[in-house]
Amino acid sequence: MTTREAPTAAGRVIQSTRFGTIEAPENQLMHFPLGIPGFADAKDFVLVEHRPGSVFRWLQAATLPELAFVVIDVLAFVPDYPIADVRKALAFCEIAADEELAVLAICRVPPPPDEPTANFQAPIGVGLRSRRGAQILLHDSGFSMSMAFLRPR
Repeated sequence: MTTREAPTAAGRVIQSTRFGTIEAPENQLMHFPLGIPGFADAKDFVLVEHRPGSVFRWLQAATLPELAFVVIDVLAFVPDYPIADVRKALAFCEIAADEELAVLAICRVPPPPDEPTANFQAPIGVGLRSRRGAQILLHDSGFSMSMAFLRPR
């Protein structure tokens, strides 16, 4: 634990450069044993809503106030996404076979007129009960690391 996060009776108080102080209940924290590629020290995260009705959310690091990723729910855009492949790649996280997964994609949101894109080839999978997960790479999935998602496929 660093000085940027503090335990509370119900979770943690997280400092963020984008959102100020966030009170995150323990059951909303996600743990990535390996961190996120390129950010191995960032192992705990919380999802923060972008704004009501938005498809975007922020994956805010608990120990690095400046680290937050714009993410989307993959299944909201690709209902037939290969969840079984995500589950198999997450085996090292020891997520129970019957545990529901959340699958997120990190986004790039450029200024208009360019379209946002998401990394559907390397999703973030998280067990909803265990709150453990990782960003994994789906080889030969047919998805790309920079895929437009706001227009029909």
